[in-house]
Amino acid sequence: MDGGIDSAVTALLLKKQGYDCIGVNISFFERVTQEDEDFVTNFKTKLTPEGRIPDELADDEEMKEGLRRFEKIKWVRRINHIFKDWFCAPQEQIKDICRLIGIPFYVTNASSEFEDRVISLMLKSRFAGIWQNPSLDRATLIFDILNSKLEALKATKIATGHYCKVIANHGQFGLVRPNDPNENDCHLLSNLSQESLSRLLLPIADLNTSEVDRIGALVSANSFTREKLKAKKKARAQTYQSDELCDLYPRYVAPKFIRESNIYDHSNDNVVGAHDAHFRYHLGQTHYKTKEGNPRVPDSQIVVISMSRGHIFIAKNKELEFERIICHHFENFNVVDTAKPLECYGSLLSNGNTFKGTLYLLNNGNIFFDLEDKKNGIVFRGDTIMFFLKDAPSAKAIGHAKVYQSGHFVDGQFYMLPLSKREKEELEETQALPKKREIGF
Repeated sequence: MDGGIDSAVTALLLKKQGYDCIGVNISFFERVTQEDEDFVTNFKTKLTPEGRIPDELADDEEMKEGLRRFEKIKWVRRINHIFKDWFCAPQEQIKDICRLIGIPFYVTNASSEFEDRVISLMLKSRFAGIWQNPSLDRATLIFDILNSKLEALKATKIATGHYCKVIANHGQFGLVRPNDPNENDCHLLSNLSQESLSRLLLPIADLNTSEVDRIGALVSANSFTREKLKAKKKARAQTYQSDELCDLYPRYVAPKFIRESNIYDHSNDNVVGAHDAHFRYHLGQTHYKTKEGNPRVPDSQIVVISMSRGHIFIAKNKELEFERIICHHFENFNVVDTAKPLECYGSLLSNGNTFKGTLYLLNNGNIFFDLEDKKNGIVFRGDTIMFFLKDAPSAKAIGHAKVYQSGHFVDGQFYMLPLSKREKEELEETQALPKKREIGF
């Protein structure tokens, strides 16, 4: 129970079906009390302007302990601010919804797990120049916590407000798109084990959101509306690109690993400008600044971030295109025979874009997904792609994988990015060479 209309309707429907339901809220929020705020205000007056303990009190154990508490409270405040859209509704509000439905309410705090398994992974991936989908990590964490509470609550099933169906096929559970063509949470359940899927109940997957909203109006006006849920979902998707994440890196990364270098134009290797820390930039960034304040290249975005050297490359949007997506860590749901090329649809978690193409499963577990039509843009390493038999409601999921790279072909050669000036010159030289003639024997 997160205070949203989907989880409220899920609980109501299952209770109407005769289930003995328990409302469980997982809080990722570590509360900062007024006492904490007062402590920060008072303790700050004891520190130097640089925020350090004065030299004459450097060995004072009480001051050292106070500084640790001071830094912890400041850290929690920063986390709570940056990730405010990731937290649930206030507990009293969720408790009221459970009371109206007529089910008991429990809450468990997972703020430390959220930091370890969502925030930490997000920061590490961005630092390494790899795309990350924190919404998937958050969903996986939620299910792991719910599974861990089953025995204590004497429960046998887990239900959530996700829009996804779980079906059994020859003893194996798979995922199916919901009835609503505009909703698809299959990606968020893709990391669940077979055991977890076997005990999952997802009743609203058979409904459209308009039907859920009508039922939700009977439950409580206090639950998050559809508009609020969409706004929260959009804000969460943009967290990876937030400049405020940069404030968290000093706690995670030693200064020696922070790289200063240049921002380059991939098309000609010209220097756009310098930067003082590569972690201040992210893949897909369109509004980037240089150290000198140089103007950015018009209609461009960041496409490569080198963690080892600190180099950052940009490319013009109109020149970006891809017709093949190369993936690894393919998880096969064994719905169909993938030993031979398979026509299907690939859906990206990062933006929901869906492409028709042909799936090729290689012997090493990697896959090629060749699109039916060449597309503009780029798919970044680390994104998650899920494959479906159809691009329609109730379509079966074939499997999912992590994107390694995307790109296009020129004269049979695969390129991840548009051809640079040097690559174009090399290609022209190759094409100018005399071709071998077939003489018939």
